[in-house]
Amino acid sequence: MAKIKTRDLILDVALVLFNDEGEPLVTSVDLANEMNISPGNLYYHFKGKEEVVEELYARFHAGLSYLMDDIQGTEELDEDAMLLYLGVITDFLSEYKFISQNIASICVRYEVLRKPIVQSMSRLHRQLKEFAETLLDSKDSDSSLPVATLLADNLLNTLLNLPGSFDIINGGDEVDIREHLYLQMLPFLPA
Repeated sequence: MAKIKTRDLILDVALVLFNDEGEPLVTSVDLANEMNISPGNLYYHFKGKEEVVEELYARFHAGLSYLMDDIQGTEELDEDAMLLYLGVITDFLSEYKFISQNIASICVRYEVLRKPIVQSMSRLHRQLKEFAETLLDSKDSDSSLPVATLLADNLLNTLLNLPGSFDIINGGDEVDIREHLYLQMLPFLPA
């Protein structure tokens, strides 16, 4: 069995801690303590928490790009495939919830990540808008309102903000985000 490299293990543990405790509350020393290594050993692999966050964002970006590329070339995406795709995106974003649920604060604290985060989220929004346009085309909707854009806005807002916020409001009970996404799309699905 292959041994996990310390650098990769640091990233895996940091991801869990950042997701569970909140990235701003976790220090490099907390991370080293969680791993039972000295801070010096941690600093051997990463100069500080900023490098850990940047590396985790690189993983996040690569994974999200892969998912968006995978669906991009699909012709005639039906509503079942769209819902499945939204479920996959939901699962992926929940793996990196310290990023996806705190985009604005990550951009403020890590200026170097601002541009790539904006580009990733803009691309996801464009893809959601394309899906919405496909749904609207299947409904033969003729509206002067920018319905596709508004639906894409709502879907992206739900993906990024519903988990966590509503879990707290619901007393810790997890919210099924897929139900919320489906309900937003329901008026546009073929009967």
